[in-house]
Amino acid sequence: MQPQLPPHPRRKLANLTLDDLADELGIAMSGSPPHTAAMAEFTRREALAQEATAAAAKETAEATRRSARYMLWSVIVLAVASVLSLGWNLWEHH
Repeated sequence: MQPQLPPHPRRKLANLTLDDLADELGIAMSGSPPHTAAMAEFTRREALAQEATAAAAKETAEATRRSARYMLWSVIVLAVASVLSLGWNLWEHH
């Protein structure tokens, strides 16, 4: 069994608000372990936000595709109905 490692310093920052995290970063000396941990947490949050944005964009694209398909089918049905109506009117008046 491997010995349990202490949590990474970044994990201590994971539950901070963005403002509190920015404050921690602001008081840490550049290049110090606290500064590096805060930058790692900012980077992690940025990556999570990008993942969420990509997922939302994918969902939006799928919804747009479905909507376009429904619109195409409604135009096809309308065109067929118009042709049938025209044919019926021509047949009646002939």
